Amino acid sequence: MEIEVIKNGVFFAFSSNVRILTVKSIGFDNFVNENENTTAMNGKGMPYLLILSLITLLMSISTNSNANATNHAYQYATIEQHRACQKKVAVDGGKMAYIDMGEGAPILLVHGVPTSSWLYRFVIDDLLQQGYRVIAPDLLGYGNSDKPKGVDNYDLDKQGKRLVQLMDALEIDTWTHVLHDAGGVWSWEMMQQAPERATKVVILNTIAYKEGFKPPMTFKRGTFKAKFYTKLYKRLCKMMMKMTLKNGTCRKKLSKAECKGYWLPMKEGGNRALYNFFTSFDEIDKRLPAYHKMFAKTEVPCIIIWGELDDILVGEKQAPLLSKSLNIPDEDVHLLKEAKHFIQEEQYEEIGRLIGEFVER
Repeated sequence: MEIEVIKNGVFFAFSSNVRILTVKSIGFDNFVNENENTTAMNGKGMPYLLILSLITLLMSISTNSNANATNHAYQYATIEQHRACQKKVAVDGGKMAYIDMGEGAPILLVHGVPTSSWLYRFVIDDLLQQGYRVIAPDLLGYGNSDKPKGVDNYDLDKQGKRLVQLMDALEIDTWTHVLHDAGGVWSWEMMQQAPERATKVVILNTIAYKEGFKPPMTFKRGTFKAKFYTKLYKRLCKMMMKMTLKNGTCRKKLSKAECKGYWLPMKEGGNRALYNFFTSFDEIDKRLPAYHKMFAKTEVPCIIIWGELDDILVGEKQAPLLSKSLNIPDEDVHLLKEAKHFIQEEQYEEIGRLIGEFVER
């Protein structure tokens, strides 16, 4: 016997002589005899009908249960679905949007520039399926979070402090910390402010040393060039983000829905935070020695996952320095082939697997 459930709610069951078109209850009112030479309610047909009725009841219960689970599942086919799963919390400077879903050991995913939690959408789904609680914020100025005027709102230490404020609001004392790109600098600031909070760290293509750091642009704050260029990310948001994603991935082309998740925040004013970041490299350079001292003292377990083809943050330069400073064994340094800067777009399954294995140690 073959059983099939049709999405419109019609349930079909096939045996040698009975077909069920619709079942609304355990009764037999809705059974339709497919073969005129066979009566569904005769003695021979009765066992089939009882079995099929029981199957229908069980499948109805299962379907309702699955429907409830789906209603609470993370949806990310579009940026609108992703944002519908977000919550907001008040932090210094405005309200910060974030994903907080799942149960189990908490994992905090910190994005970089010029992205948001949208970059982690595939990784979020993977980690949720593994049974973790996943927190993925949009830092102030990015994604769906507030984008206040005032360049000082986006200073490095303030972004680091907001990560602590978020986790305090969620009453999460310790967690596994995943960082990427500028999210590394914000995370180093956070770890200086609250060194006991992140109990494990996963480093994805991030800023840690001058060596191998080749930003696509650098500007002096206050210059016309800096203001003009970063405003292009708002005025020509689609084109600018398309170029950024093309240069930062090995994927040939992202869908229109995927691209919208990146350009929409720019259209909403994300260029303000970009202006701060692209004019802050001198400040980052000044702070790197303090980060390196922190690396040398920390005993927090770390792993490195890096896109081997990244030409913005060159793994063959940065990864050895990080592994030496943080005492990361060779087996915990993972250079991903056929991956560039935005590795969450390219190797999300591998990233999810490595994070899950690391958390379970």
